[in-house]
Amino acid sequence: MTVYTVGVIGCGRIASLLEQETHRGNPNTHAGCYDYCHRTRIVAAADMSDQRRRAFGARWGVSCLYEDWREMLDVEDLDIISVCTYPIPHRDMVVAAAQSGARAIFCEKAMAVSLSQADEMIDICQENNVKLSINHGRRWDWQYRKVKELIAQESIGVLQSMTLHFSAGLANNGTHYFDMLRFFAGNVQWGVGCLVGSGSLDPQGSGYFHFQNDVQCIVNGVYGGRAQNLFELIGSKGRILVTNTRPPQFKIYVGNKEEFFPNVPEDQKINTFGSGRCVIPLSVEEIVDSLDSNQDSISTGHDGRSALEMVLSFHESERLGNNRVDFPMENRDIRVLVQNEDFVSNVVPE
Repeated sequence: MTVYTVGVIGCGRIASLLEQETHRGNPNTHAGCYDYCHRTRIVAAADMSDQRRRAFGARWGVSCLYEDWREMLDVEDLDIISVCTYPIPHRDMVVAAAQSGARAIFCEKAMAVSLSQADEMIDICQENNVKLSINHGRRWDWQYRKVKELIAQESIGVLQSMTLHFSAGLANNGTHYFDMLRFFAGNVQWGVGCLVGSGSLDPQGSGYFHFQNDVQCIVNGVYGGRAQNLFELIGSKGRILVTNTRPPQFKIYVGNKEEFFPNVPEDQKINTFGSGRCVIPLSVEEIVDSLDSNQDSISTGHDGRSALEMVLSFHESERLGNNRVDFPMENRDIRVLVQNEDFVSNVVPE
């Protein structure tokens, strides 16, 4: 049975340091989940911070540590590369990783800062037969997958509309929620957005998406009375409600009656959001399976690009005077930065 070698670019919070936060369930980082999976072994890591590199190596037993990620790619023979930085360098890192001989790349969200960059990343991975997976974690969550299954089974009738409430920047966390809207309803036909704090690097925003199957969606993405991560999926016979408690609550109503939402099986509880636990273990196992069987993961580069396009459509709509933006977007160069170009994280081990 093949054990795949792993290199990690960026040794910060999502790469490793979230494991030290005691209120979270473990594993909850890229490194923690590679360590959890018996088919993967971390052999190298890169980070500009000496302190983060040393802490990463000590925690995960990794001796090949690099200040420059490019040197790591040149020297090491890696099967899987995790890109755990903020979005600005993602394009350069993924392109270089795909050309280095790696077989799979697991990239953090947001996938890139523009659609043109996302397209470059997808193209280079396809040219080199590299599996590109984006960490939109709810796609691996058992409960969110069950919601998708209930919609497909028409347990609430035909899906007709959705609402989403969340309080976060569009690109940093909004990308997760937009990805779920598409996960539930399919591809977007057009959208309209209005930014809040348009001068910030990652503004909030509200608006509307119209999907190709005529599902309509209202998005409220501004701060309010705890209106965080609230999905309401309305069908012709009922609705499904998802609230952002710890753990999240999933409820299904048919007519006016609340029905029983399936309990999470014991063997799937590590693959759900709740009490801080993440779902990266299942994503890592799926990447391994994709390499074994030459199949794509449930969260491909194309999926990551589509979520990014939804985020950027609000930016483009704002630029056009809050007018309608048709998909696919013509403007592939409008950017969202999330951080400054020269940003260097100062997060360090405790």
